[in-house]
Amino acid sequence: MLATITGGGCSLLEVDREMQRARQELVVVAGRLQATEAGRSALVALLDGKGAFVAYRIVAPGEAFYFTQAPGAYQLLAFDDRNGDFALDGDEPRHWLPDARSAPLSVQPDLAERERLARLNSLHLAVGGLAGEPRLDLSLEVLYREQPRLQRNYLQVVDFTDPRFDDAAIRQGAWQPLTFMREVGYGLYLLAPWDPDKEPVILVHGINASPRDWQALAASLDLQRFQLVLFHYPSGLPLRNSAYMLSIAMRDMLLRLAPRRMHVFAHSMGGLVARRALQFLDEGEAKRLCLFATLSTPWEGHPSAATGVQRVPLEVPVWRDMAPGSPYLQALFATRLPTHIRQWMLVSYAGNRRMLPEPNDGVVPLASELRTAAQDEAERLYLVNESHTGILHSRRATELLERALRGLPGKGCAVARD
Repeated sequence: MLATITGGGCSLLEVDREMQRARQELVVVAGRLQATEAGRSALVALLDGKGAFVAYRIVAPGEAFYFTQAPGAYQLLAFDDRNGDFALDGDEPRHWLPDARSAPLSVQPDLAERERLARLNSLHLAVGGLAGEPRLDLSLEVLYREQPRLQRNYLQVVDFTDPRFDDAAIRQGAWQPLTFMREVGYGLYLLAPWDPDKEPVILVHGINASPRDWQALAASLDLQRFQLVLFHYPSGLPLRNSAYMLSIAMRDMLLRLAPRRMHVFAHSMGGLVARRALQFLDEGEAKRLCLFATLSTPWEGHPSAATGVQRVPLEVPVWRDMAPGSPYLQALFATRLPTHIRQWMLVSYAGNRRMLPEPNDGVVPLASELRTAAQDEAERLYLVNESHTGILHSRRATELLERALRGLPGKGCAVARD
């Protein structure tokens, strides 16, 4: 983690150039889904100027949505999927905007800018409306056939040797995230074919890392009961982007595959991404999230990130997000997670490095891992005598996570006490 925060000059220039390119080559198509009669989430599809499918989101009433694309003409088509077939039927409330508005990309928009973007396109679902809207089928079979990226990256079975998890891809995700998005993209992968009788456990890696980091721990979990799901993201992008995409992926799993409940394990900066993603879920979706376990997460950020922001006149989004006191870190605990979510914190403290002036695990200050607000919400907190990365190979950490899973109630997400 520290290597990515402090990175070399050439790497810093690369990521700065990537952010400048993003502003020049991308726009945001954003809006807000207004309150719906049914009160449930709707499917919002982005179409090109000819009505061909580009991407989609699952959006709760009153919520903003975002698509980042190359400049061009776009349409928006939203509908209430009453019968759950992911296809727009004639009697389903919908809203078609044949001329959707876009705006120049802002890499890390503040709250006021996000609110302005949300006003670009307002969607109001109603039966009928404009005639001639495009046909729309978002069933997974159709998406796989028409979208090669989804076919490769969404709920496909991989193993830990996948080249997308190699060091070269990790470096690209850290320092050339725009290139990474074009060549690799966000991924939500399975280690075995989907089994509806198993409970998904989503594994979220940290900075300068990949899902391969979970290999040792994954081998110890009960794969007869749990379905391991790997979230893959470029660590050079703003953390809010990755949190948003993780929340969209989780919503899609809940809607399409209907697991009774699910769990999230996150390492290092992955905990910052995962917690924000959970905050994006609506009340009904969050009810099925039972266990949130974090390992070595720097809840207060990292002092090296603040130093980088102060001393280097380049745009490195992860520095801004990881700087102590950043807007992103403040937002993490502005809203508590629902009380039914069982939060376990595993804090590493071995491997102390002298280059950090305070006790640390070789990478992250212990004080950052032990942020008071995080402690206050945690049901369990354990100090683990391991380094920042060593905790992923620790028998003690594995035993604790196994204990957390065994302690879940037979049904629902109510906290079970030992």
